[in-house]
Amino acid sequence: MTYQNRGSRNLCTDATSAFRKLLTKTGRPPSLDEVAAALEIPPETLASVFRDEAHLMEMAIESALLRLHDRCIRATTVIDGADPMAQLNALADAYIDWAIDHPGVVLALHSPTLGALRKNARVTRFEKAVIALMQRLIARAQQDGLLAGRDDPGMLAELIRSFICGALHKAMLERLPGEKPGPG
Repeated sequence: MTYQNRGSRNLCTDATSAFRKLLTKTGRPPSLDEVAAALEIPPETLASVFRDEAHLMEMAIESALLRLHDRCIRATTVIDGADPMAQLNALADAYIDWAIDHPGVVLALHSPTLGALRKNARVTRFEKAVIALMQRLIARAQQDGLLAGRDDPGMLAELIRSFICGALHKAMLERLPGEKPGPG
């Protein structure tokens, strides 16, 4: 019986979840062999779905960012659409809650050694969609007179994202094991 035929289990979903758990636990991206061991399957089974560690990491990070997108959309849609500041606040809270649930992903995205992930448009498209939503909410708040000044909504959204990520990154570095990246 193949892994894919075991009840409701799905190898891709289980592997990306195991990858994120190991990333959080160790502070470094796990190898295919480590993920296979965590799933108690032969490495060849995992290699039949993922061509290498980089492919598995890309899929694990992308699926986590999809969860970020979903969480932020859900959080803003339950708030009165006439109140963009409340929606922006809900979006920021959802982003923070997601980051707390995915500390390894946050660290990987902001790691000097794994920072290339941020240049992968396929991986970051969900986060970019969240930033675009943030920009629209900021623009609406400005139009409604809820925000003073005429600052660029894109710049403000990136500033908010950077502040959230920077603060969480700093806090998470203190909690996670493994070698801490140096400055730069």
